[in-house]
Amino acid sequence: MELATQRTKWLGKAWKFFEVTTSTQDEAKKWVQEGAPHGALVIAEEQTQGRGRLGRSWFSPPRKNLYFTVALQLPSSSPPLNTLSLLAGVAVAEALRSHFNAQVFVKWANDVVNSDGRKLAGILVEGFKDHLGKDWALIGIGINVNLTEDELPEELGEIATSLQILLGRQLNRFQVLSAILASLEAWWEDWTGQGIEPLRKAFPQLDWLKGKQIRLIFPSGEKFEGMANGITEKGELKLTLRDGSELYFAAGEVTLRSLEMPFKT
Repeated sequence: MELATQRTKWLGKAWKFFEVTTSTQDEAKKWVQEGAPHGALVIAEEQTQGRGRLGRSWFSPPRKNLYFTVALQLPSSSPPLNTLSLLAGVAVAEALRSHFNAQVFVKWANDVVNSDGRKLAGILVEGFKDHLGKDWALIGIGINVNLTEDELPEELGEIATSLQILLGRQLNRFQVLSAILASLEAWWEDWTGQGIEPLRKAFPQLDWLKGKQIRLIFPSGEKFEGMANGITEKGELKLTLRDGSELYFAAGEVTLRSLEMPFKT
C-alpha cells in the first residue's frame, strides 16, 4: 500500500486494508468515529454489500477491481457537498487519461464511462458528523480494472466495461490507485481553496452527456426530458427543454433516450 500512496502528500497515508468487508464506506465511517485522520483510506479486496447511489448494489468480485473510500474532513466553508461526486469523477477520469491513455468521460453526476457510455467507475459521496460534531465526507470509488467481457454478469454486459476491456491489457491495480489518489488529492485542494470554478473549467472536455437528449428521472418517479447542456456554478445539471427553456437539477438519475422532435435553436 505504501507504493500506492507514495505520490500523495497526505491522502491515504493512514490506511486500512480488508480482504473481505461489507463495504469500504461502512468501515471508513466506523474508523472516523474512532478517530481516523483526515485523508484516511480504506480499501478492500472484496465487498459483500458494496453499494452505489440510491442504495443500489455494486458488483464487487475479488482480485479484479478497486474498491476504496477516502475520509475527508470538511472545512468550515466549502462548496456544496454534492459537487464532490463530480470532483471525484474528474479526478478519476483525468488520472486514467493521463497515466493509461484511457479515453474515458464523466457522466453526471457520479459515473466514469467509456465513449459508448458503458460504466467503468462509480462514485458514492456521503456526508456525516463525527462524535465531536465535525463534518466529514466519505468518497467511495469502485473501478472495474481487470474484468474481462466473460466475467461481467449478463445483466451488466451491455452497460458496464473495465480498463482491461477498454485498453486490451491487464493493469497493475495499485498503479491505478496511485494515479487516482494523487489526482484526487490535487482536486480536493483546489476544491477547498478555490471552490468549484477549477472543476467547472475542467468538466466540459470530460462531459459525456453534453448535447445528448436525455430523460432525467427522480426516485419519486418525476421525469424531465431535454438536452444536457453542461453544469452550473453549483454543479447542477443544465437541461434544455424542447421549448428552449432551461432547468437546473442538483441530483437525479440520468438515462439517455432519443427524442423525435428537434429542439429550438
